[in-house]
Amino acid sequence: ESGVPLAAPSANTSGRPSTTTAAHVMHDMDGKIAAVLDGGACGVGVESTVITLALERPRLLRPGGITLEQLRSVLGEVDVDRALYEKIGDDVKVSAPGMKYRHYAPKADLSIVEGEMSKVISKINELAAEQVKAGHKVGIIGTEESVANYICGDVKSIGTREDESTIAVHLFAILREFDTDQVDYIYSESFDTEGIGSAIMNRLLKAAGHHVITV
Repeated sequence: ESGVPLAAPSANTSGRPSTTTAAHVMHDMDGKIAAVLDGGACGVGVESTVITLALERPRLLRPGGITLEQLRSVLGEVDVDRALYEKIGDDVKVSAPGMKYRHYAPKADLSIVEGEMSKVISKINELAAEQVKAGHKVGIIGTEESVANYICGDVKSIGTREDESTIAVHLFAILREFDTDQVDYIYSESFDTEGIGSAIMNRLLKAAGHHVITV
């Protein structure tokens, strides 16, 4: 409609879960902007893939809808920046937004539980029961395959492991729902790091401040 290319930042408050619907944008920006053009919910759900070509080999700085495997099928060797999955010190200079600090974060304290699925479910149930007993409100992020196994808390399915693109689509909306529900603690299952799973885990790790419980 404008007749020229447009480039713009994400329409969300810095550090908060990204917006994937017009309603999310209005929640963050109401009173600060004149209007929202509603093109429907985001199809991918996570932000763009960011790479740099300024080094000896291409380097992935942020995984997104275009996966590492797709990049390598075109570019050959592609390095992965350690900031994707490691907590980076304050003295380290990073190359792209959102690589260092807690980002995409809900208001509640978020922890990721990783390991064999049966042990993950058992650990989340244990942690959730402890927090509920202490008088706290707990949110649990599971999948279609696992949600029936959780015994307490505000349990939400983020999608199905058979198609992890469904998980990417719902990730930020789920985090925002927990804000609306005013939970105090959130426990999330971990996900594979192949394909779109790389972007999912990157966003979850940033949102959790890299707080991972291994069982």
